[in-house]
Amino acid sequence: MLRSIIVAVVVATSAVASAQQSAEVTKYLQATIALYENLEYAKALAQVQKAKAKAKTPDDEARCEVLEAIVLADMGKDEKATKAFQSAFSFDPELKLPVAVAPKITALAEKAREQVKKMLAPTIAAQKADEEKRLAEEKAKADAIKAEEDKRRAEAVAQQQKEEDDRRKAMQPPPAVVKSGPRLRSLSWIPGAVGLLGAGVATAAFVSASGSYNSLVMGMSLTPAQALAARDGGKTMALIGWISSGVAVAGIGAAVVMFLMGNGDAAPPVSVTLTPQGASVSVFGSFDVAEVVR
Repeated sequence: MLRSIIVAVVVATSAVASAQQSAEVTKYLQATIALYENLEYAKALAQVQKAKAKAKTPDDEARCEVLEAIVLADMGKDEKATKAFQSAFSFDPELKLPVAVAPKITALAEKAREQVKKMLAPTIAAQKADEEKRLAEEKAKADAIKAEEDKRRAEAVAQQQKEEDDRRKAMQPPPAVVKSGPRLRSLSWIPGAVGLLGAGVATAAFVSASGSYNSLVMGMSLTPAQALAARDGGKTMALIGWISSGVAVAGIGAAVVMFLMGNGDAAPPVSVTLTPQGASVSVFGSFDVAEVVR
């Protein structure tokens, strides 16, 4: 009985019911209704029982049960009528009565209907819960499939972007490598050495010139030729001394400037000029005082 109830609740609808009615069962049920309306209850009951014997579908059984219940109720057999109503409503709780009946029979049918609904409530709730669970599982499965597809699509896009970036990088020329030479500061010893050498030469020249001058001033016994040679030699040595002094000053000055300004990669322009009176050094640029102090 319970198995029939579950099957009926799931599959029975009024549209399907109409499609499932068999011609033979319908013939007996029409005869039952005609006899019932003529108040021939015994004959009507016999016809409905023949219809029940031919019934093969839940819809046919429900229509047979409800007509049998109506006939039994009019015959005063309320207990059997109630059971027949319950059996009919078990197939379809919303089944309509096929004929007009007395209010007493309507009340009996509605009472049976409510009893069936209460009895079917747990089953219907369980079936509803199962259906909701099934739908939720299907949705979760579909969401998981979609998420996996989205992940694969995102990975494919990322891989494509990476390949495109790699191709773009491969097409770019390699960066130019600029090799810088030694800083100017590291070369400041060269003009310094030249300056020191010039200072040494200047010292020696001045000493020689001073000796010649002293020999002339102190009245040493010199021949006119020797005195003339001493004078000319002193002048020459003095000139060499002054020139060497200029070279010394320029070299040492250039060394100092190169040391102070030579911390960068670019060398400032430095020029050294020799003149009859000595030498001069010119430097164009700037230097970082903080760097020098450090």
